[in-house]
Order: sequence, then C-alpha cells, then structure tokens
Amino acid sequence: MHTGLMIITTALLSSLMTVVVGWWAIRRFWQQELEYRLRQLHDDIGRTVETRVRRAVAESLQDAPRPSDMIRETTWKAAKSGSDLISDSVSVLLGKWRRQTDDDRL
Repeated sequence: MHTGLMIITTALLSSLMTVVVGWWAIRRFWQQELEYRLRQLHDDIGRTVETRVRRAVAESLQDAPRPSDMIRETTWKAAKSGSDLISDSVSVLLGKWRRQTDDDRL
C-alpha cells in the first residue's frame, strides 16, 4: 500500500511540475510574441479603418446633392418628423382619453 501511495504522489508532483514549467515558459516567451502580434494587428486594423473612412467620406462628398436639393430634402424631413411627432402625441392623448371614458363607464 505504501508503494502505491508513493507512485501516485510522484505522478501528481510530476504533473504539477510540468504544468508550472509550461505556464512559466508561456508567460516568459510566448507572451512577448503575442503582445507584439497584437500590436501589429491593432495597427493594421487602424490603418484599414482609416482607409475605409477616408474612402467613404470622399465618395459621399462626390455624391453630394446640389445645395438646393439638400435644403428641400432637409425641409421635407423636418416637416415630416414634426407632423409625425404631433400625430403620435395626439393619438396618445386620444388613447388615454378613450381609456378613461371606457373605465368610467364600468
């Protein structure tokens, strides 16, 4: 029984030492490499985003409508959003009023 216990203890200690040495090796050597690669990836993504944003801005400036069309469209959008706001407000008020009168009848 004593020999079996020594074998199990030796196996556990060997496994523990393997995990500790592996963890130390990863922290020591691979962490620096991973951080370097991460910085490179971050820079590449930054350049890609910057390029795409520049391209999108340039395309939107090329496709910009004439000032008179833009004013007409902006005015239309403002009038539409104002009428939608008033319509929604009135429907909410009428809905509350109808609910109150329906509840009063009961």
